[in-house]
Order: sequence, then structure tokens, then C-alpha cells
Amino acid sequence: MDQESGADCAVTLPSPVLTLPNQTEENDTSENIDKHEGRKRSFPHERGIWASYVFVDCSDIDGLRGMQHECKTLLDACTTIEFKPIDRMHLSLTKTFTIHHHNIASLVDNLQEMLAGRKNFRLEFDALDVYVNEERTRTFLGVRVAEASCDTLESFVTTLDECMLQYKLPTYYADRSFHVSILWCLDDRREEIRKHLQALTDVFELVYEEEYSAMNNPVKKLWFKCGNKTFYFNLA
Repeated sequence: MDQESGADCAVTLPSPVLTLPNQTEENDTSENIDKHEGRKRSFPHERGIWASYVFVDCSDIDGLRGMQHECKTLLDACTTIEFKPIDRMHLSLTKTFTIHHHNIASLVDNLQEMLAGRKNFRLEFDALDVYVNEERTRTFLGVRVAEASCDTLESFVTTLDECMLQYKLPTYYADRSFHVSILWCLDDRREEIRKHLQALTDVFELVYEEEYSAMNNPVKKLWFKCGNKTFYFNLA
């Protein structure tokens, strides 16, 4: 496996530093509320225990960027809610979970083994919807995945759940709605946002029609974010 650039960045936590193939790093262990724009951690920051999840990276899908901009413009004009764009748009395939540092390497190896030989696939989308996190501290506007792509995602979730169970980690949601969040705001604001869902749907349909080809590129990697480290797994 090839190692991406950036894997030799300084890491403040934990020690000693773990270095594995197919890994990048970020330097962000701050608890500063202002830096995180009012967001609160689902898990308290604790040395040696890292918040983690597996996901499809959608940040390079140009059509989603355009849709994000158009939806934010609309909502800024017709609500007083302060919406923030999602910087790294993604589709989660596990719940966010915590893992001890000494288990990271073996978990990465297990994920690599269980995902080996899995084929790349296309994501298709069919609508916008409004979501809230489990703590109801943040609301999200998301692009919902079309039913045609859900069977493939269900298959990946089943595989990943098997891996999670080996480490006594939480499995994915029983009531699933695969989606890519594009905007977020603080608190539970679903009712207010849903008042504008028809106008948002009009934006979705216009952008999706114009950007259909750009928004349906094959997914060739799955990603695993673990604290400030990110690993990837190539799909065949």
C-alpha cells in the first residue's frame, strides 16, 4: 500500500506516534469552543481514546459544492438561522465510536482484510432532507442517497458491523437513511427548515439535472478517520 503525503506531521496525542500505510494526519486536538463554532464533542477528549468513524469522502464532488452554496443562499435569505457549510462532506458507514490507541493498528488491519476485493460503486442521490444528531444539538441539511445505491451501502455496513462487533463497538443505526450532510446549524431546528423543503427541493432538482454526471462518479475508496489520523482502503 502506498503512503500519502502528510503522514509525518507532528502529532501531540498520543505517544508514541502510530504510523501505518495509507494514512494522513491533521493537527486538531483543540477543545476551544470558538474554534469549533459552538459544536460540542459527543465524547470528551481523553488521552489515548480517539473518536472514529468509517465514511465515503464526498468533498470532491463539484455538484455537491454547488448545491451547498445554492441551498445556503436560499436559507440565509428566508430564515434567521446561522447555517455553516460542511467542509469535508461525507457519507458515514459507521456510527462515531471511540477506540483506544493500542487497538487502532489491529482495527485498521481488520478493516483492510474485510474490505479487500470489494468493488467500487456509484452513488446516486434523489432528494434533500433534514436530519438531527442523536444528542439533538445540531441539525443538518443532507442530500439523500437514492434507493438504487442503498443495497450496496447496506452490504458495506453489514461488513463493517461485523468488524465493530469484534471490538465491542456500536453497530450502525437500525433505522438508516444514507445521506451526505451539506449544511449544519446549532440546536434542533428541523421544523423551521422543513417549512422551506419545497424550495430546497427545487434547488436540488435544478442542480442535480445540470451536474448529474459530475455527481455520479464512482466511489473508489473508503476512509477511516480516527482522531487526527485518516486511513483509506482502496476498492477494486
